Amino acid sequence: MDYKEYLTKKKPYQELGYLSMLEKKHYCLFYKPGKGKTYPTIDAIRDIDKNKNGNANILILSTKDAIEKMWKSDIVPQNILPKNTTMLSFTAAIQELTKIKLLKIKWDCIVIDECHKIKAHNTKISKLVYTLTKKTEYVFGLSGTPRGNTDIDIYCEFHNMNISEWGTISYTQFVNCCCDIDKKFFRGQQVVIPIGINNKYKAGWEKNIAMYSQRVDYDEDDNMIDPIINIVKIPYNPTKEYFEAEEGIINIPDCETTLAKLAATLKVWQIANGFMYLTDEDGIRTTVEISRNNKLDWLNKNLTDKRVIVYNFEADAEHIMKELDKMNYTYTEDIDTFKKNNANILLLQCSRCESFNLQHHCDRITFFTYDYSFIKFDQMLHRVWRMGQEKQVQIDVLINENTIEEKIWKSVQLKQKFADLFMSIKGE
Repeated sequence: MDYKEYLTKKKPYQELGYLSMLEKKHYCLFYKPGKGKTYPTIDAIRDIDKNKNGNANILILSTKDAIEKMWKSDIVPQNILPKNTTMLSFTAAIQELTKIKLLKIKWDCIVIDECHKIKAHNTKISKLVYTLTKKTEYVFGLSGTPRGNTDIDIYCEFHNMNISEWGTISYTQFVNCCCDIDKKFFRGQQVVIPIGINNKYKAGWEKNIAMYSQRVDYDEDDNMIDPIINIVKIPYNPTKEYFEAEEGIINIPDCETTLAKLAATLKVWQIANGFMYLTDEDGIRTTVEISRNNKLDWLNKNLTDKRVIVYNFEADAEHIMKELDKMNYTYTEDIDTFKKNNANILLLQCSRCESFNLQHHCDRITFFTYDYSFIKFDQMLHRVWRMGQEKQVQIDVLINENTIEEKIWKSVQLKQKFADLFMSIKGE
């Protein structure tokens, strides 16, 4: 399939992957082979280049075979990559003269294709990628097989690509603090071997992976009694900040990049929920509290035991946890803790919607905030609504009335693309 055909047959998960790359900036697509992770990456690259007026410096690193037999033979002839694109094999990149040249260039975007090749913490290519990506605005990792033996592989990849905060935590710190270890003696010296993430840190670890990567590896079709989808309209009094942010969307030209549209949409969305993220010139983010989210009052009146509460933004989680503390509810972000009945409420970031089952543990999910992705909504629903569930599942979707959230929920229902969502906001 060439790029033109892809644009007409793009899958919803590919659209989501492309948007997530632009939103998170340092992000991974972990698609199984054949699921099509290259073209969403090219979508993101092209948008970044457009935002840089066609002058973005793009670096693509991969295996020699992938560079020669895929990127150069299949992609380059289509003339769809930015003009300032450099492609190199890992082996070529670590040659001393080449390495020096790479380090002198200010890259706008670096793609690490087959990023499982940097799952070691001490190889030449891992160290080079770490140095290159540390000051690069956009870094994308691609792999169909990111995890080899343990989650330590994922840590190394995230660390080497400076994803989330993992770039600031050394391998030794990570192993000593977060891992279960096995100690062996080799030639009279003790060797520490990490064997997995300690249970104390698993929930946060899994949440972080879910937030900064997209995994495509599922096919569910459970024949169950239809769930009750309860749409809860929460009264909302627009603030001055909300009106100003909404006006900002209206004033954005249709030809503007997806990056600009995404930033404006997220800002309005945050304000509708009572806060706003601000990022200074050094990339340090602060949270500005604007108003109390009335969804918290709904939780106060309607919350029942054994329930999943789903949120999108970290600030949402902080607000929910403070409210649960007031209500004397116990809560956890660790799925196993919830399954063992050691907490009343399971708090999940909406990206954590894969690879666990709760049908024997609860039948209620509350979406406090959510994503514009139907895939994530559907996947989260299937954690509870699946074979073995003996009760009818109820899903409560909280929507601040007469805000952007009504349009986001509509786009989830209709499985619309982000571009359609943006134009629906702009058009009113």
